[in-house]
Amino acid sequence: GFTSYYDDLLLRRAGLLDDAAYLKLLNKTINQVMQAPGRAVQSVAQASFDAWVKYYRQDENTPNATVSYYTKGALVALCTDLSLRQGAAGGKAGATLDGVMRALWKRCKGGPMTEADFLAELEQASGRSFAADIAAWVHGTADLPLKALLQQQGVVVHEDPAQMAQRLGLRVAEGPAGLQVKVVLRGGVAEQAGFCAGDEWLGLNGWRMQSLDDLALYAPAPGARGKSKTMQALVSRDRRLLSLALAAPPAQTTWRLAVQDAARVGAWLGA
Repeated sequence: GFTSYYDDLLLRRAGLLDDAAYLKLLNKTINQVMQAPGRAVQSVAQASFDAWVKYYRQDENTPNATVSYYTKGALVALCTDLSLRQGAAGGKAGATLDGVMRALWKRCKGGPMTEADFLAELEQASGRSFAADIAAWVHGTADLPLKALLQQQGVVVHEDPAQMAQRLGLRVAEGPAGLQVKVVLRGGVAEQAGFCAGDEWLGLNGWRMQSLDDLALYAPAPGARGKSKTMQALVSRDRRLLSLALAAPPAQTTWRLAVQDAARVGAWLGA
């Protein structure tokens, strides 16, 4: 995943992206990880180990059971880089992931490296141990400290209203034939209603469904009074018509990154 961190960053350093465009790409990566329930099930280390039997053989349950070692790995690299730059937890300020990677190349002579090699160079560069951080970020499933690290580097995190698919916990394909359910995310109101991957979503409250935007006509706003909190979704499954009681989708947010301190952001992205 560290290569996935550097691929976009190098485009910024080459002048092919400005700061805002780079943050938009980073924002996309963050939201991809945060919207996958599998991040709480599988660590990035496990994802790397299982890549050939899970990541490259995906099915409708993949987002619920796995996390991408490309996207989350890129965010681990981001957290490592920003922690080094800020001298977090009492370490030396001014270190960078660039310097650690150069030192690793020399240490391992361009060949295989171990986690112990990585930890040794992190400590050499920063003056503190990163063992607890790497254990949590690489071998654990808790969310990464992205917001705090980004804000300390001059990036403000806005939380905007999420799209309807995220609020429902669904991934669908929209077309002339209607809505085809591709993925049902764990913990969402769609899963609770009994939706399954492969369902064709035909209607809602007696009306034909054309797109998820139609829910705005029927779903009560969060906290609304005097309107039913449950809707009837009509789906076709294996040639049977089923009526599913769908709760009103809850309010959710998605991240949007923006430059707050241009000098600090520039020092990071232009290094």
